[in-house]
Amino acid sequence: MEDIEKEFPLFLKGVYRVFRPIICYADRRLVKDMGKKSLRIIANSKFCASMYSIFGVNVDDVIYPPLDLRIFKPSTSKPSLDYVLTYFGKETRFSVLKRIANMGVKIKAFGSKTPFLKKMATYDNIEFLGRISLKELVEAYSNALFTVFPFSHEPFGYIPLESIACGTPVLTYNFQGPGEYIVDGLTGWLVQTDDELVKKAVELWEGGYPLSIRKRCVYEASKFDVKYYTKKWCRILFRGVIW
Repeated sequence: MEDIEKEFPLFLKGVYRVFRPIICYADRRLVKDMGKKSLRIIANSKFCASMYSIFGVNVDDVIYPPLDLRIFKPSTSKPSLDYVLTYFGKETRFSVLKRIANMGVKIKAFGSKTPFLKKMATYDNIEFLGRISLKELVEAYSNALFTVFPFSHEPFGYIPLESIACGTPVLTYNFQGPGEYIVDGLTGWLVQTDDELVKKAVELWEGGYPLSIRKRCVYEASKFDVKYYTKKWCRILFRGVIW
């Protein structure tokens, strides 16, 4: 919550600051109680594991969430590459997207769960798609020049993974979940600050990138195939029971 507070509307910031001590206490208590009652603790990223450790909970293993590659795959061999895709959610840094749009970058956005929706849906250079079907989502990923993912808090982040599975590289930050599996220069571009992200987005929009990156994206995403992770989960869950 602390990471995304600065993106809250003013009235929500006030409410959060009043109840923050209670929320933080309840959060820590819940995590500790679950840790004591659990046989094994599995985190969905190294970043998530580090958060648990702050609460005094030992993580047994890290297993990234898998992806169904029968669904998320390139839908065309000739993508239009005439827009940048993004997601509107409660963790989105909308201030960054506004700066990118102000620089003339054409953005298409999907999603629905955010109090900023009304303002962002009519912003110049941003086309809001709303809630879309899986088929439409795959089409949106596949035809985008790249996906930009400016977030405030993201333990793992499915958006970047879905994007590279569809052959579209991702521009995001080099920390938290997405920074663990997006490979800088191979499946996307990782930056440290908002200013760097805006600058890189404009650079890619105006100058493009080697299209060979799109094939590398699909290859790297294959490592997250649900078939592989099913076997990995079975090994973890039945460790000490069968073996």
